[in-house]
Amino acid sequence: MVLKDWLIGTLSPDGYLKTESGKILLTTLPKGASQPPEAATLPVAEEYLSKTALVRGCLVGNVLYSAQAVETLPRLSGALIQKLAEKGVVSLTQIQEQLSELESEDQETAPPKKLCALVIGHKKSSPGAVNERAGLSEFHFNEDLAIRIEKKVQKTQIQRVYRRTWEELPADINVLKPHFVLSLHCNAYNSRASGTEVLYYHSSDAGRTIAEILQRCLVDFLSLPDRGIKPKTSEDRGGYLLRYTNAPCVIAEPFFIDNDHDFARAQKDLDGLAAAYTNAIDEISQIV
Repeated sequence: MVLKDWLIGTLSPDGYLKTESGKILLTTLPKGASQPPEAATLPVAEEYLSKTALVRGCLVGNVLYSAQAVETLPRLSGALIQKLAEKGVVSLTQIQEQLSELESEDQETAPPKKLCALVIGHKKSSPGAVNERAGLSEFHFNEDLAIRIEKKVQKTQIQRVYRRTWEELPADINVLKPHFVLSLHCNAYNSRASGTEVLYYHSSDAGRTIAEILQRCLVDFLSLPDRGIKPKTSEDRGGYLLRYTNAPCVIAEPFFIDNDHDFARAQKDLDGLAAAYTNAIDEISQIV
């Protein structure tokens, strides 16, 4: 059992936590990740900014890896804790130590959450397909979507993953040791093709099951043509990632981004789309 460090401080919009000992960078990346910690700062809803928060993770220097905002305190409670600490009645260090003890007791009875590696398809320098009318790329659409998913997931631990190169991506994911992998993409063809499909590795029974769950959740929400789940070999489009990740992996293609009707349907309710992914992720985490 690995205990995490607890911190108390004020959340700032630049991804830092202001504590009594200084500013701590909050990153969702694990310790030892190949990307710089600034590449995946902890997303914080606007209403929580400048509030006192309890955050846990793995503290190394002034960086908190695998950061998770556990609780944001009401204004008066947060102000009271800060005042008591300033007057020397109680130190934030003592509070953090007590929280670690409580977490230890909880972890002895609560099963650990499964880890989903949530991969952002493509990258900023190669953003994938584009909706010409909106000027929005596959990468930028899915980066925003991934952040929304992270904020909604309750039963599963999420680790957002960015691609360095296509060749290095499976190894970067395998270092995280996730229970399953979900790669966010959008389809594109001739501006008329439409519908939802999920890709999985042809010989992976677990991958097929995961694809079926995700396909159902996406089709139920989007109500676009059901193109079904698609088995892929290592030579097929997307097959390299599906083949060389150690954990079962699927690639989501929920709609055709170059089809204005498909794109408008997805854009109509981004939080609803994120919730569809969230429902699938939490359901999958119960069976992997």
